[in-house]
Amino acid sequence: MDKIFIDYGKRINQAILCVIKEILKDLSKSKISSNHCFYITFKTNSRGVIIPDSLRKEYPKEMTIVLQNQYWDLKIKKNDFSVILLFNKKKEFLTVPFNSITKFYDPFVKFSIQLDCKEEKKGNQKNKVTKKKISKQKIISLEDFRKKDD
Repeated sequence: MDKIFIDYGKRINQAILCVIKEILKDLSKSKISSNHCFYITFKTNSRGVIIPDSLRKEYPKEMTIVLQNQYWDLKIKKNDFSVILLFNKKKEFLTVPFNSITKFYDPFVKFSIQLDCKEEKKGNQKNKVTKKKISKQKIISLEDFRKKDD
């Protein structure tokens, strides 16, 4: 039987992303005070990110958007959200996968969180290498350190 190791970082990130998703759902339904202002930083080169080419050129790795007063058509889905924002007096459509978010900040309540966003490699080569390395490592069981009754 394979032993399962807990990836606490991944689970904490998932929980935080669920909180962010719920906050954005409330925002899309106008349930949040207009005093709140959300700064969302995300990796522009992550899979599923849809932004205009001009923004991708300007922000090839990461960008921060602000959701406060001037945003339209905020839609929350299972794995991403989409919104229309104003850039240089022009409305632009963006889609941001939740797993591409690296920072979330609400200055109204001074709440800030930085997420551990892991880069996805094409073909998941990194995961294959890591699994091979782990399988070759010696796993030490807690049983080796427990007192044995004779």
